[in-house]
Amino acid sequence: MIAKMQSIDGYEYFIHKNITLANNYKIGGLNILECKGLPPKLADIYQDSNGEFYLKPYVECHVENQPTIEERKINNFNRIWFPCNKCKSQIHIYTFILPLREPLKFDTGLNTSLNQKSHDKILYCRWSQDEKETLKKLILQFGYGRWNKLQQIRFQAKPKTELKSFSNALIRSIADQLPIQELGQELNNLIDENQDDAYIEPNQKDWELQNLKQKLVSIGKRIIMLSKIRQFIKKFKEDQFKKLGTNDKSQLNWDYLLGFIPSSSFYSQRPSIWWTRKHDSDLVRGVYKYGYTNHTKIRQAEDLCFKDLDYCINIIAIVENNYQEFPFHETLNKRVKKLVSIINKFDGNYDFDNLAQSDDEEQKLWSLQDKQSLFQLLCDFGVPIGIDGRQNWQDLKDKLMNKIGKFDRNLNQLEKMVQTIRTRCEQILMRNKDKKFLDSESSDLDSKQYDKEDQEIPIVQDQDEFIITLADAQKFSKQTNLLHFIRKTILPQAQQLFQTHQSAIQKQVEIDVPGYDIIQHDIFVLQHLNQYGYSGLNNIKLNNIDQFITQDEFISRIEKLCSFFKKIRDQSNTKRKSEYTIKDEIVKKPKTNYNLSELILPSQINASLKLIQLGKIIPTIYYHSEHNLFPVGYKSIRTYSSMFTKGKRCQYSCEIIEGADGRPIFKVTSEEDIDNPIIKNSCTGCWVYICNRVNDLQDHKKQKVTISGTDRFGLLEPNVQKYLEELPGAELCQKYKFKYRQMEI
Repeated sequence: MIAKMQSIDGYEYFIHKNITLANNYKIGGLNILECKGLPPKLADIYQDSNGEFYLKPYVECHVENQPTIEERKINNFNRIWFPCNKCKSQIHIYTFILPLREPLKFDTGLNTSLNQKSHDKILYCRWSQDEKETLKKLILQFGYGRWNKLQQIRFQAKPKTELKSFSNALIRSIADQLPIQELGQELNNLIDENQDDAYIEPNQKDWELQNLKQKLVSIGKRIIMLSKIRQFIKKFKEDQFKKLGTNDKSQLNWDYLLGFIPSSSFYSQRPSIWWTRKHDSDLVRGVYKYGYTNHTKIRQAEDLCFKDLDYCINIIAIVENNYQEFPFHETLNKRVKKLVSIINKFDGNYDFDNLAQSDDEEQKLWSLQDKQSLFQLLCDFGVPIGIDGRQNWQDLKDKLMNKIGKFDRNLNQLEKMVQTIRTRCEQILMRNKDKKFLDSESSDLDSKQYDKEDQEIPIVQDQDEFIITLADAQKFSKQTNLLHFIRKTILPQAQQLFQTHQSAIQKQVEIDVPGYDIIQHDIFVLQHLNQYGYSGLNNIKLNNIDQFITQDEFISRIEKLCSFFKKIRDQSNTKRKSEYTIKDEIVKKPKTNYNLSELILPSQINASLKLIQLGKIIPTIYYHSEHNLFPVGYKSIRTYSSMFTKGKRCQYSCEIIEGADGRPIFKVTSEEDIDNPIIKNSCTGCWVYICNRVNDLQDHKKQKVTISGTDRFGLLEPNVQKYLEELPGAELCQKYKFKYRQMEI
């Protein structure tokens, strides 16, 4: 495909080569019109050697409201209109769209009625509410258009056409409820629909979106983001397969996925100090393969780098004295969004072969002495943390200049080199992960000898031969991680964490030094390490202590303190609320086995609703709607704010009564005023009255009170709906769309 045309009613016509726009043109060209008011041949569209597109019209047309009969250049999103006086049912307006760009909807300013598809009721009844909920979950995990993935995970028995039809209904339902019109248009433009596809009408209650109104904007943005990831991965695979001459997925070189992006784009807002371009690449790939927010699977996946990283962090680097941690889920979600925004800036022009300036090129700007001095400084001092909680590269640069004198690299180059050193150290540790080279009880990193092949891996293979040994990598990883942990976890907020647990420290982290004040001296030692690094522990002097404490003894004490606080941090992290996922969005479903004979009434549905009676179904048009059943004799009790006393709650009895005119009557009685029930011809009418009375008692009154009466009655509760759908006669309610009960066709 080199381009496409999109009609005003949303249909897309893909252009694979130079084409002719034709009216009912059956052989060759692009048949997009069938109209007696237009000639057979309308225009040609072709692409020149420079990649520019041109329109050559044979009849008068309008491009961006400018009439033309001459050949002219057309650009992305240009609107092309062929005027027709005879055609009233179809307006010949099209948008020209280049690949990998989101089509934009536009307002023609014309009042026209387009043929609408009818709702496929037979297909609609084949799907249960649970299946629709599962589809919604998977769309929010993998995005729109992943039909193979949906079949693989859950819908093996569903054809792709059905998955597409119901997914289209979900997308339209979300778009219709969005408060941002542009976002809704962009979401609707994702829809891939052919003339012959079944149509399921959008309805927010089918997808229970009424419970997600506060999250619809983020949901819409997520679906669009996942669609962009899908398009990006597809483009990468096509590029790789073309170069490889095969469609063998096992030969894909994923290292090239983000290779076209400059290194400078990656270094801001990294999820962790050890995060590299490879992690970004595998994060995007993992989201595509395992789903958005499914970071546990991404972390454990055999084909991604995170599994090895997890091994490196938790086993190799420092064993029990490891202070790195895997980023939280919400941090990774933010990183995914940032990466997609970076990818979007390239506007579909991904040169996967033209890698950005490599680390090797960057390193050639550094002398051997500068690299060695930086490595020594990092092992001793780490990367400082500023008062804003971020890494202070200017402070590190100042310390490096004090160490080597002249230093003419900028902060971005400094950060890149630090990241390169960190990456190489991790590679060394990973290369030796199967060797039992580290004694967890020892801090002597030079106590064992290794073969030169295992011990030395160069950072760059150039003339300066800068070498990092295995012992160097272990020392770097251990000391920089420990310094980072102290600066980010223990010392912030005036040592609040330390002050909170000082009594536990005194009991659990003892020290056999006469006169050593655990609170006073421990904080002093940690602050001294933060300010002067490991080398500053050689000449440290503690007040009121005559005994000489060696550097190794100070380091041992610091490691014990960090181990203590690491356990506290890990315990706190396990209690931390997980990130926003689809599980939070979907209303919790009741048990699937709903046997009316086993129902014991009254039944407590939730904290504020008790079901008293189900009632009986009257299958006339007034006792049901598309989304609700109104059984006569239905009764529930809702706990809600009092109409008479501010701040008090009371019980309201909600009933449905058979009316004399064949229509239901809705009755709500407050336990505080049983002699004056509220009787209306709708459940919403009853509850609007109650809520207005409650609102009048408040100090800060709402200008307008809105409420769902069916929700207050309990008729929207899944636990209640499933029982109502099983009542005798429910299947005779012609307008009602069953959500849980499987209906025979």
